[in-house]
Amino acid sequence: MDFTFHVNGTAAPQGSKKHVGKGVLVEMSKNLPAWRKAVKDAAMRTWNRPALDAPVSVQVTFRINKPPTTKFRDYPAGPADLDKLLRSTGDALEQAGLLTNDSRIVHWDAAKVWGPAGATITITEMRAT
Repeated sequence: MDFTFHVNGTAAPQGSKKHVGKGVLVEMSKNLPAWRKAVKDAAMRTWNRPALDAPVSVQVTFRINKPPTTKFRDYPAGPADLDKLLRSTGDALEQAGLLTNDSRIVHWDAAKVWGPAGATITITEMRAT
């Protein structure tokens, strides 16, 4: 079973925290809630099944708006870190009800490319060998 959907919006990383005093840490990415909502909304428009409770592979291509000037012309090798984009997207897939838990993701295939902000995500249920 493969399920592919497209997300519009700016992908936001998850994982960097900022100390705001009295032992309180907050997520540094102010765009994280909007990204999670975009993933959830895009998935829920077409997903009409119970959450997967099986090992899955997730393939995701993040499209990053190319700035007018950049050190890396061919690839978006600057912020945000790919691993932190995966973390936020995995959590969003769970919140969207596609996965019972993002720990079900046993394989990631991920890339960042220049393009209109968003992502294409494919979830594949892993089969026993």
